[in-house]
Amino acid sequence: MFNVVGLNEFVGTANSELHCWLCQKPVSTRALFCHHCGTIQPVRDIDHFARLGLERRIDIDMELLERQYAALGRTLDPQRFIIRGMGERSHAAKQLESLNEAYDVLREPLRRGRYWLTLHEKEFDEASAANPVVTELRHELEKAAEPCHCDRVAQKAGQALQEGIMGLMQALRGQNWQQANATLVELDGLESILGDVRSRRTQLMPKKEAKAGISGVE
Repeated sequence: MFNVVGLNEFVGTANSELHCWLCQKPVSTRALFCHHCGTIQPVRDIDHFARLGLERRIDIDMELLERQYAALGRTLDPQRFIIRGMGERSHAAKQLESLNEAYDVLREPLRRGRYWLTLHEKEFDEASAANPVVTELRHELEKAAEPCHCDRVAQKAGQALQEGIMGLMQALRGQNWQQANATLVELDGLESILGDVRSRRTQLMPKKEAKAGISGVE
């Protein structure tokens, strides 16, 4: 049973190599606050999972992630440090910034997948050959003559994106790094197409309105 992390869990066992910047007593790597003087600590080099008090797993309990993020966000609320010294305010702001970055990465499957590869020291290699699904959809988008054609491309790309994310998670669970890299390339292409659909649709809308005789001037 998972529990929301408390402040004491971010004190932990002291690390003899790390010391509080204020009182110089040993502190743990994960410590937000020194358990001797209570001063907030500088941002340490820990992974995003540890920063949010989560087990390092590719599959995340999203409700737990939200609870951890909310609890730590309240702890690092700038209003709590408004009467503190410049050093503590600076450390608190950077801790909050690192917390937000960790949260943003872990809550998005694609960003989490890339981060997971980085944690396992696997390089993300761009595929030299074009992905056939992406190539077909891009060709279809280029031929689109009506906004509804763009909508169909977006629907296909969105469906392929959802299927690709499931495939990515499966590849990462099985540590099939080559397949994970190939899937990420496909997903990047699909996201790019979804962005291009909006631009293409905007280009086509004025032409359709002109043919219909629509005018904004009365």
